[in-house]
Amino acid sequence: FWLKLLDTSSSCRLLRVMAKSKNHTGHNQIYKNHRNGIKKTRRPRKMSMSGMNCRFVRNQAFAKRGMKCTEEEKQERLAAQKEAQKRIEEKKKVEREERLKELKK
Repeated sequence: FWLKLLDTSSSCRLLRVMAKSKNHTGHNQIYKNHRNGIKKTRRPRKMSMSGMNCRFVRNQAFAKRGMKCTEEEKQERLAAQKEAQKRIEEKKKVEREERLKELKK
């Protein structure tokens, strides 16, 4: 219990006051929320870039632009990749053979 001072004319009185019991109620809230309907949030079409590393975002844009090409260029790129892969495989094979020769000695 709390004590409360009351000033009435010249005499001061002390009154006992009950503590407040109710601090919150959700009485009308569900009704109010459903008046306009509870809707699902809209999914963004594109991921937000805000808060991302700006250097990464810039580089990503340039990379996307660099990937754009026609079908002919795409075929040329694939052919070049396959040739490069063949060269690497041959190089690895030679290195493996050399290593085996060294180990046998």
